[in-house]
Amino acid sequence: MNNNRSAITASLLLVAFILTSVWLITQYSEKERERDLQAWQDKLSIIAEAKKRTIENWLKQKTDSLKELAANPLVQIYLSIDEESSSLSEAQRGQAGHLRNLLMATAKKLGVSNPRQSTNTGQEASKGMAIVDRAGRARLATRGFPAGADEVSKAVKLALQLKRPVVHGIYEDEAGRPKLVIAVPVSPVQMTGSDAFVGAVVVVIDPEQELYGIVSEQWLTTRSDESSLVMGDKFSTTYITPLRGKYRLFHQVPISNANNAANFARERLSDFAIKRNYQSEEVLITSRVIANTPWILVQKIDVDEALRDSDAHRDFIYTVFMLAVFIITVSLIAVWRHSTSLRLQKVSDRLSARTDLLNAVTDNIQDHIFLLDHNDRLVFVNGALATAADIVAADVRGKALNHIFSAEASQMLLALDGTDAAGNEVCTLQLNAVSYTYHAAVVKLESGAYRTSRLFVLHDISSLQEAQIKHQQLLEGVISTLVRVTDMHDPFCANHSERTRQVAIAIAEAMHLDDAQKQTLGMAAYLANIGKLNLPKELLTKMEPLTAEEEELMRNNVHDTLNILDALVFEGPVLEVIKQKNEYLDGSGYPDGLSGDAILPESRILAVANAFVAMSSARAYREGKPIKEVLNMLLQDSDKQYDRAVVAALFHIAESRDDWADWQTVK
Repeated sequence: MNNNRSAITASLLLVAFILTSVWLITQYSEKERERDLQAWQDKLSIIAEAKKRTIENWLKQKTDSLKELAANPLVQIYLSIDEESSSLSEAQRGQAGHLRNLLMATAKKLGVSNPRQSTNTGQEASKGMAIVDRAGRARLATRGFPAGADEVSKAVKLALQLKRPVVHGIYEDEAGRPKLVIAVPVSPVQMTGSDAFVGAVVVVIDPEQELYGIVSEQWLTTRSDESSLVMGDKFSTTYITPLRGKYRLFHQVPISNANNAANFARERLSDFAIKRNYQSEEVLITSRVIANTPWILVQKIDVDEALRDSDAHRDFIYTVFMLAVFIITVSLIAVWRHSTSLRLQKVSDRLSARTDLLNAVTDNIQDHIFLLDHNDRLVFVNGALATAADIVAADVRGKALNHIFSAEASQMLLALDGTDAAGNEVCTLQLNAVSYTYHAAVVKLESGAYRTSRLFVLHDISSLQEAQIKHQQLLEGVISTLVRVTDMHDPFCANHSERTRQVAIAIAEAMHLDDAQKQTLGMAAYLANIGKLNLPKELLTKMEPLTAEEEELMRNNVHDTLNILDALVFEGPVLEVIKQKNEYLDGSGYPDGLSGDAILPESRILAVANAFVAMSSARAYREGKPIKEVLNMLLQDSDKQYDRAVVAALFHIAESRDDWADWQTVK
């Protein structure tokens, strides 16, 4: 059982070690992955922030050029003149020519076509620059300016409404090309006293020439890193910069796709996460808002590429650590198996030694020992029993018990079941024509291979029993001699001890005391007056009443009795009963002044029996009293000196036994 528990404990500890090691390795690997993710978050954040600043600076340059033109008084005056007016002064015509030159210079600076009157409709509208009035009509425009485009009108309207420059966004023209519209409102001439803007300076730029190059510029030496601009509404998100693969410009994804990187970028600005891009590939993503635009810059890189080295490092660490755990585990198992093997060998050696020792003990011990299985068949017979029965131990194994003992003796032994009540017995058995007196003990085996078997130990007490009989006879002879000597020393008390014993035993039987108590009481009553041997014979035969000093001497005979009997060994509290025979219930007795339940029941009976015999018997100084008178005197002293139950038992005996009169010696 202990070995099984040790094996289970060792197995549990080993499993706990493996699980803990795997957990720690996994935690370490996760920490390494988190560290690498944090590093990529920092890299992508730096790139996104840098590109955001670059795009914002590029837009600021464009917007500043437009604001410079919009702040020119010539533009303000030109837009303040009614276009329907047919008469322009020579000065105003000169100003208009100068304004066309400013427009052309600004358009060249912004990278758009040469200026011309807005009445040109023969060329394809693609990009350009224009000065438009409050109604949205182009008053001056460069070649190719898309004057009728809805996005241009919306940009002008929004700029006039917000009273600030507006980057309206990138849209797709009729030819499917991307276009960027920037509008700057033109304030009125201050002398007019009006706060309403009179028009706007608008530019339509091809973002493929400059902006897309800024967005797509590679900052990392990786294959999959990508920057893109997105914008959208409450229904979808639109990519407004070129994408990898076969996805065309202005690719849209529904806003309901929460795992999409672009949707996440719009919802969680500047956050870092792992999401899926437009190609359903897992990517690391972060985002930034481009100031004063509806654009969001999305910076991303494929997870597989970004974490390739990290995963390889993690796999290496995991493999190394798992290999280490495996080696440690195998080593522990090997050590445990080796130690277990050594322990088993030691246990086997100890078991063999114990078996040899047990065989040596059982074969050399004088007790007769045998083992019966659950079918009452012989399993083991020791050497002493085999020799006494003149058999070979190996020959009777598996046979019935009557191969050793008689049928009657076998039945008696089989009746012993190994319990406290029926597991021990003194019996006399015949074995190979020799009579033995045994103390038979039976033990039920509760564990091991012989569970439910019974082990019988027969201890030969023949010589001991003879010695006990001789000892008992010797003790009885010594006691009888002492009593006879006492009777000879006090002739007036001849047979007093025997009569006291008979009365005490009669009372004990009437009160249903057990055998052990009656044996103790009888012995105490028989020996209670041995101490009189130390009193002067003249005192015992004195005809006159005793003096106080003489009464004290009589009382001391109790101590003398105890001193004389002290060297003898009795079964039961014989000496204690004798010592308490003169104690009274009310505590007025001697030698210790005991009272109530402190006085032994045997001592209470002996006190009544001794008083009864003493008062009904003649002494040197008085005659004996009649039995009825003695009983009445004892009854009067009940509950004070004597136990009323004992006196009542004595009354019952006196009424039912007429032969008590023979005990009385009146004279």
